[in-house]
Amino acid sequence: MLAEYALPALQQLSLIDLIDHIEATHHQYIRDTAPLLVEYTEKMVHAHGNDHSEIKPLAHAVNQLIAELMPHLMKEERILFPAIRSLSLGQPSTCCFGHVGNPIKMMQHEHDNAEHILQTIRQITNNYTPPEGACSTWKTCYRTLAEFDTDLQAHIDVEDTLLFSKTLDLQSL
Repeated sequence: MLAEYALPALQQLSLIDLIDHIEATHHQYIRDTAPLLVEYTEKMVHAHGNDHSEIKPLAHAVNQLIAELMPHLMKEERILFPAIRSLSLGQPSTCCFGHVGNPIKMMQHEHDNAEHILQTIRQITNNYTPPEGACSTWKTCYRTLAEFDTDLQAHIDVEDTLLFSKTLDLQSL
């Protein structure tokens, strides 16, 4: 969830500044952190996968989340965000998706999918609590997953409650 102290500052941003914030903060964080999560879970599978039944499903869920997020970011950055920038500048959108609500609905659906995968990861990891005697990679993985989860929830919240609602309000004028 979005931290309450951040909400007033973000609400004051223009649509363009909000998009810039999302890309620089949340999208960049995903791009930086996703390969680490894959690396950590791969190491865990090799080191502990045969002895701990939760490791392979965790690695699968992390890979599934990353596989969904990367094209999602590209769709936002290459299709939806340029359209929102154009709308905010009073320029007509030249995209082929019709009303901007159409790609917004798709992005919200993908947000729901990501949240579902995060629920699975939380369940597998016992809310990111490593077992007694866990190795340093395991602890680092869980700590990084918890941070990733928090950032992704904030990211989704900023888009769903601020960016998308402001955009739909603008489009309906």
